[in-house]
Amino acid sequence: MEDKSKILEEETDKILEGVEEIEEVFTKLQENPIVELVASTNFFTLRALECTKLIANCFKALAALPLVTPPICKIRRSQYIEIRDRLNSLKTSFTELQGNLNILIPLVSPQRPLTATEQTVKTSNLSAITLKIPGVFTDVTFMKLECERIKKAR
Repeated sequence: MEDKSKILEEETDKILEGVEEIEEVFTKLQENPIVELVASTNFFTLRALECTKLIANCFKALAALPLVTPPICKIRRSQYIEIRDRLNSLKTSFTELQGNLNILIPLVSPQRPLTATEQTVKTSNLSAITLKIPGVFTDVTFMKLECERIKKAR
């Protein structure tokens, strides 16, 4: 049986690495949304899959911890639970945003000029996507800080 502290170390490192990858992808998205979204028509589906993997890492870490961690413990279940919950929230958002992207993609490079309605739909869907980016960065920052706190506590 693998040492529980080793499990916590490995899973925390995987979570931190995955969260940093999400941050990198969204930094590129923020800089040039149309190019990034057109380059990957399943952009948000891929992000949701990444979240699923990181959620599994949280469950592995939680399994290595006692069922109840006293408040004086340096590494607490609540840290992994909060990271897991934020990842679940992001996963849900990414699934919804994929719907926006599916509507947006055909309107980005049409073979003809867009009608006023199509232009409104394009703008609306692009706005819905770009307005979510700051929240993603907020969640990513929180998760990175928690992982760093956990690493320092080891």
